[in-house]
Amino acid sequence: MKAMGLNAVQTYVPWNWHESNFDGTETDFTGNRDIEHFMDLIADRNMLLLMRPGPYICGEWDFGGFPARLLANPDVVLRTNNAAYMAEVVAWFDVLLPKLKPYLIENGGPIAMVQIENEFGSYGDVTTNPDDEAYLLALIDLVRKHLSESVVLYSTDGGNIDSMTRGSLKGDIVLTLGDFGPGTDLSNSIDGQTAMNSENKNPLMCTEYYSGWLTHFGEDIAMTDTASMVATMQDMIEANMSFNLYMAHGGTNFGFWAGANGGGGTDYQPDITSYDYNSPISEHGAHNVGSDGADKFDAVQALLRKNFDDATFDEPIAPSVAAFGEVPLTKSSSLSFLEFTKKTDIVATGDFHSQEQLGQRFGFLLYSIENIGDCGDCVIEVSDLRDRAFLFSNGKLIADMFRDDEAELNSKARAEPGATLDILVESFGRLNFAGGMGKDWKGIGSIKVDSIPVSSGVDHRFVEMTTEDVVSIETQEDSNEGGQRFLSGTFEIHEGDVANTFIDMSEFGQGVVFINGFNLGRYWSEKGPVLTLYVPDEVLKSGANEVIVLELETYLANPKVSFVEAPILK
Repeated sequence: MKAMGLNAVQTYVPWNWHESNFDGTETDFTGNRDIEHFMDLIADRNMLLLMRPGPYICGEWDFGGFPARLLANPDVVLRTNNAAYMAEVVAWFDVLLPKLKPYLIENGGPIAMVQIENEFGSYGDVTTNPDDEAYLLALIDLVRKHLSESVVLYSTDGGNIDSMTRGSLKGDIVLTLGDFGPGTDLSNSIDGQTAMNSENKNPLMCTEYYSGWLTHFGEDIAMTDTASMVATMQDMIEANMSFNLYMAHGGTNFGFWAGANGGGGTDYQPDITSYDYNSPISEHGAHNVGSDGADKFDAVQALLRKNFDDATFDEPIAPSVAAFGEVPLTKSSSLSFLEFTKKTDIVATGDFHSQEQLGQRFGFLLYSIENIGDCGDCVIEVSDLRDRAFLFSNGKLIADMFRDDEAELNSKARAEPGATLDILVESFGRLNFAGGMGKDWKGIGSIKVDSIPVSSGVDHRFVEMTTEDVVSIETQEDSNEGGQRFLSGTFEIHEGDVANTFIDMSEFGQGVVFINGFNLGRYWSEKGPVLTLYVPDEVLKSGANEVIVLELETYLANPKVSFVEAPILK
């Protein structure tokens, strides 16, 4: 980023990323969660830091950074002056903010500004709801209490007066700033900021200048035009505006951390695992090109070096990328995934509960009814599915449903009289934006058998697919019997040859990939648009490396994966 010509870094802090258990009593700031080390790296490069601590961050991140347990508490009302919600926020800020204080610019650190909330005008309205105004004021008080009275606080909202009026506070209690993308009429944001901020306290800035965009499963890959991107950047420079590239480097939402957009119900668009974002620095740290074929990194670098004498810094050596070739998955689990899940303990029996009510953050939830009784047509109807359901009658798959397809949800599966009914639910990302996010629990609401609701006798089990869960998987040679199973294989990397790579999942259906126990994330080849998952060199090693694939859709007689040097698009 510094080599590209930037002099500052803006980052979110995802609350749920730093909690290591469901109830929030344990936090983790080690390894790739070490925020203090990250701030040290920024300081070492003599860059500034714009800190966005939340508590809500959006970021196409699961539940916008909120812990899943907030969905299990009926007293919590998100993002307003609600006592149960604010008690959680206070407890989290009591942990996080003291870590930031030594890094304030007034204490010799890199933090120049701290954001309050995030695009609040797209969710609440301080002009019509006194609790929303009180919420922002309470956050300001909390941040000032832990950091300092003089720290510069700012808000981010859409680049227009309407969004800013709903989401920020007029005057100098907080600096009101806007966000927008290429081709924008700058006057909309300039006029809004000028109206909101005090006279002579109005440094203009675009806090999220969209260098690319996000991608959902089933969409074309998001790409933007390089020429338009730099043209509006030049306009901002001439208008004496600061700007933050959203994103400069997008990265990857590994594991189950990718969120989702939509309004809730069947209006649901889960984000792909990759967060490349078509940003100037690609997912694996190389240069990205725009939809016009022009190098985005080079274009930004040239623009900034032309306008700023100090925007010069030698670019690091490009990250190494390797193709390790085909890896046959010669082993599979003797148990189907349904049988694997049924080996776990029953955590509740009765009516239908959500993942969050059971203390589950991610993964798979299994509902089992031992005997559905002597039904007539034995038609099974599922209500309030969140997000994908596989229905089994006596262990045989009878239906596969996904929540964004209303026609699919209205289809009716038929079981056998007296059958054991199992409903395996896979949760995708929780909504990370707009009003529906406060109701996006995971699981199913209810089922009916021949139009009669089932309200008791439902056993609940779950598998979060943690590292411990993956380690417990047993696979053996030539046992691939089809169905939903774990498949595994190993490959060797010679000493000195470890490098970034991409695993090609185009022959598979939908599922999850693990390498050496690390959850790379979800793939869904039919929907695409990306058919590969990024594999960082940090998860690989010299010698033997193990690949485990949980395939939920497609039976392959001779399954294999390939490691390639670049992403493959559908």
